[in-house]
Amino acid sequence: MSELFKFLSSLRLTIVLLILLILFSIVGTLIPQGQEPEFYQQHLPLLSRLISFLQFDHLFRSPLFLSLVLLFLLNLLSCSIKQLPAKFRRLKRPEETETEEQPALGNQKPISELLESLRESPEELTSKLKRKNYRVKSWQKEGRQVFLAQKGFPGLFGPELVHLGLVIIIAGGLVSALFSQRLTIALLEGQAQEVPEKGFSLRLDKFTTEFYPDGSIKSWNSLVSIIENNHLRWQKTIRVNHPLKYKGLRFFQMSYGQDWDQVMMELEIRSAGLGFRSITLKPGESASLGDNLVVRVINFIPDFQLDRSFQAFSRSAEPRNPAALIEILEAGQSIFSGWIFYYHPDFNSFQKKTKDAPEVRLKRFEAPPFSVIEASTDPGSNLIWVGSFLLILGLLASFYFPYREILLIIQPPRKPLLKAYARKNRDGFLKEIEKLWAPNKAGSSSIRGEHHE
Repeated sequence: MSELFKFLSSLRLTIVLLILLILFSIVGTLIPQGQEPEFYQQHLPLLSRLISFLQFDHLFRSPLFLSLVLLFLLNLLSCSIKQLPAKFRRLKRPEETETEEQPALGNQKPISELLESLRESPEELTSKLKRKNYRVKSWQKEGRQVFLAQKGFPGLFGPELVHLGLVIIIAGGLVSALFSQRLTIALLEGQAQEVPEKGFSLRLDKFTTEFYPDGSIKSWNSLVSIIENNHLRWQKTIRVNHPLKYKGLRFFQMSYGQDWDQVMMELEIRSAGLGFRSITLKPGESASLGDNLVVRVINFIPDFQLDRSFQAFSRSAEPRNPAALIEILEAGQSIFSGWIFYYHPDFNSFQKKTKDAPEVRLKRFEAPPFSVIEASTDPGSNLIWVGSFLLILGLLASFYFPYREILLIIQPPRKPLLKAYARKNRDGFLKEIEKLWAPNKAGSSSIRGEHHE
């Protein structure tokens, strides 16, 4: 066996790799992933260069992490290959089990008496074992009569199935990390966007939001159409956990938002000369109020906040503190300029106005909703499903069909020799042997044996 193979199949390497993978996963959890370089320079100035150099901004796709995963995959594969030859020999050439160093049973009095009785009638042993679902083989060799009983063959290869499942899962993860694609698409109703390199477009026909009785969001529903070569190819409503599948892509309903650039605002304007006026405008629009008065909406912010330099910005995309920047001109001269607030209509600290300027209030606002859909392709997902199936199959085989083997060698005039082999649950196996062969009388001596892994 080469030194490289010994290294790859060593338990010490497995432990080291597991520790490193856990540490890297912790680092990947602590460091925000997928941010722009400016983010790390602002929040982690001392580590920003190292993060960029090691590609820890996308740690789980970084060459260092993928190299560790690949090495762990080779380690699992090598461990399985190392164990398989001996197990296949056990099945194909059972006579070789005679020479294996297995524990011999027979020193206890009940078993010793039984073995002596079997010297002349070994068929009784075969009958009992078959009733317990053992597969029994016998052969003659150099004056010896050998009986080999085996059962639980799935359990013999259970660990290898687990290893194989893990290998396939890791391989699927590597394929996904290297070749998966994700595209975020934000669409207003009636809007379409071409999916790159796929030759078709996705159009949002209708977007609705379902609510629970308490007002919390229950579901987002997007009725979308696939448009290919100017023809409607497919139409389906995408819901959370109910994606659309088309040409290898899956379209998931991710979230929703409101297009604040297209918000419609209803302004209420009062003045001594004008009386009461209600007008609806979008940001960037203006309207005449008469008497040489013009009102203009400069900006709208859904969640108003000032930064350290006293510049207005939105803390979030939710309308928690909506405000509009309004200007009113009279004969081309500004008589009102400033922010008006929906929830605080009397707050005027950010306003400049003349004595006779109209009073302005933000009475209502409504922004068109848009649906956020993620288009993704994951070429490794099928491998992960296959690996998961093999992993579960291996665990079931190991725990519910444990491999057990009993070897009886009769070579007169010597005493018969009984050997036992079990991968799991040694104590249960020894109790089974006691029940099989202990004399039919109250009480039985305990049997000591070894557990082979």
